[in-house]
Amino acid sequence: MELLSKREILKRRGLTFFMARLISNWGYKNLTKAHVEFEKDLIALKQKGSVFLYNGFHRSLWETTGMLSALNLSKLHIPVVGMGDNLIKGKLFVTLAKNTSVFLVRRGKTRREIVESAKELRNNMYSFMAYGRDVLLFPEGTRTSVPRTGEYGGFFPTSFDALLEYEKDKDSIDPNIKGVDKFDSYIIPFNCDYSFIREGKELVGVGSDTPRTLKVYDSLKMLKNIKDVYISFGSPVKVSEHLGKTRKEVSIMIRDMCLNLVKILPVNVVGKALVESLNENRSDMATIYNKIESIVKSLDGHKEKFRGFPSDNNPELILKIVSGSNPDFRTHSSKKLPLYKLYSDYIGHYFS
Repeated sequence: MELLSKREILKRRGLTFFMARLISNWGYKNLTKAHVEFEKDLIALKQKGSVFLYNGFHRSLWETTGMLSALNLSKLHIPVVGMGDNLIKGKLFVTLAKNTSVFLVRRGKTRREIVESAKELRNNMYSFMAYGRDVLLFPEGTRTSVPRTGEYGGFFPTSFDALLEYEKDKDSIDPNIKGVDKFDSYIIPFNCDYSFIREGKELVGVGSDTPRTLKVYDSLKMLKNIKDVYISFGSPVKVSEHLGKTRKEVSIMIRDMCLNLVKILPVNVVGKALVESLNENRSDMATIYNKIESIVKSLDGHKEKFRGFPSDNNPELILKIVSGSNPDFRTHSSKKLPLYKLYSDYIGHYFS
C-alpha cells in the first residue's frame, strides 16, 4: 500500500496546535469534572515504541477534544482524531482542523462514495501506523446510534482492517522512508459516561434548540456545560496476537470491550425510573423513588460499574444529585420522555 507523505501525516503547525492544546487543557482542568481511569501500562507501552488506535462509543462532540486532554495530561501522546467532514465547513476551518490533530472522514451518500471513503480511511490509517502516529476513532460512526435505535451501533471494520494489514506488512515497508519504523500496534478501547450531555435535547429532538454542536464556535461554549464525566480506558489489545481474526471479528471484540467499560451513573437510573413511571401515567415522587430503588437493586450484579452514587443508594438523594447537575431532570414531563429514554438506553445492555 502506498504511504502518505510525512508532510501530510505530520500536520501540526506551531502556534495553531499550541493554542488549541492550551485552550483545551485549560477548559478540561477548570470547566469540567473529569474522572479518568486508565491502564498505567499504556505509558510503558508507548515508551517501548508502540502505536495506538483508540476506539470508543460516540455520545457527545466533547469527546473529540476532551479525550485528547485526558491523554495529554496523563503524559500520553495526543492522537490524531477522525472526524466526519460534515462537522467542519469552510476552507479556513478545514485547515485549522488539519493543523490541530484532526483528519476528516468523508460521509458518503452513495454506495460509490461510501466505498471510496472507506478506502481513503484505510489508507490513512495504514499510513498513521507506519509513521507511529496514534489515532482516535469512533468506529460506531456517529452520536446518533443510541438516540435513533435505543442501543449502541456496530463498529465499522475498516480501521481494524488497516491495522491487521499493517501488522502483516510492516516488515516489508521501505525502511528508508524517513519517520517510518516497525511499531507494535495496539487497540485501546475507551468510553465516556456523562452526567449531562450537552447536546442531548438536540439528539432526540426535544425542545426548540437548534443543532449548534455542528459548528466549530460552539466547542468552546460546550466546555462550561460539561458536568461530571467518567473517562475509562480499557486493557490494550496487541494486534499481532489477533492476526488470525477477520476485521469483523476484531471489530466485534473491541465493541464488546467498550460495552464492558460503560459506567452506570445516577442519571441513567433516574432516566429509566422516569421512563417507567411516565409510561404508567404516574409521576408522583413516591412512585419515582420506588422505581429508582427497584432499578438500583436490579443492577446489584453490576455494582462495580456504579459511579457517583451515594453510599447508601438513597433514592431521594440520587434524584437530588441528578436534578442538581442536569436541569432537564428538575421537572418531570412526558414531553421529555425521549430525553429520559436516551439516558436510560445508555445502560440498556445491562438489562438485556
